[in-house]
Amino acid sequence: MTRRLNAPKRQSNSTGGAHLLRTRHLIPLASAISAILAGAPAHAATDTDTAILEEVVVTAQKRSENLQDVPISIEVFDNKKLAQLNVVSLDDYVKYSPSVSYVRSQGQGGNGQPGSSHVYIRGVVSGGDGNHSGSQPSVGTYLDEQPVTTIDGTVDVHIYDIQRIEVLEGPQGTLYGASSESGTIRIIANKPDPTKFEAGYDFDANHVQHGGNGWEVEGFINIPLSPILAIRLVGWDEHDAGFISNVAGTNASACIQNGVRTFGTWAGQPAGKDPVTGILAPCPTVGVIGAGAISNTKYLQRNYNTADTQGGRAALKLDLGDNWTITPTVMGQNLMSEGFFGYDPAVGYLKLAHFGPENSQDSFVQSALTVEGKFSDFDLVYASAYMKRDVHSIADYSDYSEFYDRIFASGAYWTSGPTIGSGHPIMPQELVFTKGYFEKWSHEVRLATPQDLPVKGTVGVFIQRQLHNIWEQYTMPGYNFKDPYGGALFAPQNPDGFGATIPGTSNTIWLTDEQRVDRDKAVFFQGTWDINKQLALNGGLRYFKYENSLQGFYGYANAFFSTPGEGLCFAGPSTRGAPCTDIFKSVSATGNVPRANITYKITPDKLVYATWSKGFRPGGVNRTQVAGIGPYGADFLTNYEVGWKTQWLDRRLRWNGAAFWEDWKNFQFSFLGPNSLTIIENGGSARVKGIENEIEFAATHNLTLSSNFTFLDPVLTQNICGTAGVTNCPGVNPAVNHGNPQPFNGLVWKGPEAPKGSNLPVTPKFKANVVARYVFGDMNGWKPFAQAAWVYQTKTTPLLLRNQLQNVGTQPAYGLLDLAGGASLQNMTFQVFVSNATDKRAQLTRFNQTNPSNDNQTYIIPAQPRTLAIKFGQKF
Repeated sequence: MTRRLNAPKRQSNSTGGAHLLRTRHLIPLASAISAILAGAPAHAATDTDTAILEEVVVTAQKRSENLQDVPISIEVFDNKKLAQLNVVSLDDYVKYSPSVSYVRSQGQGGNGQPGSSHVYIRGVVSGGDGNHSGSQPSVGTYLDEQPVTTIDGTVDVHIYDIQRIEVLEGPQGTLYGASSESGTIRIIANKPDPTKFEAGYDFDANHVQHGGNGWEVEGFINIPLSPILAIRLVGWDEHDAGFISNVAGTNASACIQNGVRTFGTWAGQPAGKDPVTGILAPCPTVGVIGAGAISNTKYLQRNYNTADTQGGRAALKLDLGDNWTITPTVMGQNLMSEGFFGYDPAVGYLKLAHFGPENSQDSFVQSALTVEGKFSDFDLVYASAYMKRDVHSIADYSDYSEFYDRIFASGAYWTSGPTIGSGHPIMPQELVFTKGYFEKWSHEVRLATPQDLPVKGTVGVFIQRQLHNIWEQYTMPGYNFKDPYGGALFAPQNPDGFGATIPGTSNTIWLTDEQRVDRDKAVFFQGTWDINKQLALNGGLRYFKYENSLQGFYGYANAFFSTPGEGLCFAGPSTRGAPCTDIFKSVSATGNVPRANITYKITPDKLVYATWSKGFRPGGVNRTQVAGIGPYGADFLTNYEVGWKTQWLDRRLRWNGAAFWEDWKNFQFSFLGPNSLTIIENGGSARVKGIENEIEFAATHNLTLSSNFTFLDPVLTQNICGTAGVTNCPGVNPAVNHGNPQPFNGLVWKGPEAPKGSNLPVTPKFKANVVARYVFGDMNGWKPFAQAAWVYQTKTTPLLLRNQLQNVGTQPAYGLLDLAGGASLQNMTFQVFVSNATDKRAQLTRFNQTNPSNDNQTYIIPAQPRTLAIKFGQKF
């Protein structure tokens, strides 16, 4: 099925009728299923039949083990659970992972499209990260044995023909290294099998209430080529319907009336913020389109946040004797999205008023090689990969022009002349063009001793290099701008656009053209001593070295800023599109992360454990030229955890859980410095306390119940200023603030923006799900089932700093209900899904496009409205 519930979907208006017709053709399938369910014969299986939970095998410790024997808090989505919950994307498995939270967009010209998500585990997030020149992620993502973590957002791998997903909660630094500071997500695909032929396909058609129609086609085939060789091919094509509409709406506080946006300076009216009261200048009266106003008439469109995903995977498996296996794999995926994936609540639910083209393309290819073999009784694994990812996007950025003009009267600087303030004001539209090229290669070799020894271990070496070419062009193109498809976007009334600009670019106010390189090297060891059949000690250590660099150009154009980017240049161009070089910085460091664990097996089905472990993410450089701002160091998360893995009632009931205390010292904190440039400092400490609990119960042969929840208490343990110095905050000065000791009035700093005891952002304090699945007995060859799944989370704050929260607001608590029913006959399965059955208006992310301290035009990425889908699948 397509991205449901909380994942925006794509629908083309031109083909909507055809898609709806396909959906209607499948309605008889739903009627047939209802008839089957109604006609249950008397000999159906009874609820008194015995039941048992299946064993779950994981490789979290880089060896195959029963989940119940692994002293790590792990949530596992095996292939059955993935199918039952209809998981096809990152949005789906995050939704059902109580310890995982995410944000879809960080603003800065982003459209909130799929593929831009940043995930977090156990509340280890300070907010404001995700900048291309900033901190690396705190959660590692792996596809099979190879890392696919990228700084621009977690790769949204389409979930099909996947063996399982493992969510490893808590620091995994010893075995998984950098960017697994708070946890690791592992996506493990089905492998080729030389012993049998198998194939399958799935098709679904769906309709989104308040939106359009979508579909999905998937298929796989496993072909034995010889007794020692097999190939497995997988492919998918997904069309996600849209449900956000660009309308001629009104947001009075953002100076938008009936699809027309006015700008103070350009309209010849007062702009800027009063330096004493902090009150913004009022919105100007509607001016002449092109002089002081812009219209979204050319961009009006219903259900325009659509997405198309095509991809495939090919794997070859060669068995060389009984001890050696070689598995090369190639996976590629292309995701094309249109429109904006959030709505403006001031305009209306699922509506907004935007004024320019909006689209993105996100494609990646990963080639991987895994070699597994034995030397005597020792297991040797070599895993390598090379990944390329390209992201291109264009975004409407008129919010920036509006709010910076209303606060700083900056429209006076954006003119058609060659110097600041000369010439005449131009059309105040702004667009952001982004091109990101990312590549990563990694190699890991590890050797493991025989697992039946009382003392056993794994030792390995790891090396990785990540290159990121970053290109962002912020433009004010005027009326002569042409879109990428060659059509005129604006009537040719004012052909000027922005005046004198950066050489080699067009109408550019700001240009980022940088190359970032992050290098990691490590050696690691993890060993276990089975003292007796019940007691075991486990320990590990990873010694690492990182070397990170950033070079290229960033800065304002000559005609806008008194000290433009070129004014800071010290060398000729070092990146392809830059006029010169104004940054070339690097940083390196070494360190280690340890792990210690004791496990006690009370019975074969019950164990308890205690763990002390650390995770880290590397440091980096700040591109700013502000004096006193140097590189930032690695930050570390220390975890103290006790947990249990138990099975009861003859393995009909599984109860796993953990209680933990995590200290996050000197964490990397991002904030906006001069000219809204992101700065990162090691500037804070936090503590996270929590409980994770998972219960699965085979109540009868027919009925399975499960419940999973996480309770978190993530708080700061020291003040955060939100500016340079981070924790050394000046005191409140009531005299300056007219006797009202508020923390910040927009111009004068007055104390900590996030006081000690503040909750960390993004993550809810409580997140849970409950799933009930009932499988009926045999009914004339049919095997019907019914399922209900409910997820709930408490309210969250999207940002840490209070002066930003007052503009962005808080995400309310919500609960979502999914319903499913269907039946299987031999190798065929029919299913009907109703996602977000109550059509809950849940908020998944709140953000604004520019500096949250100044911009109060908030966007909300919603849970997908109620979606009805019909799915058919067959296996051979």
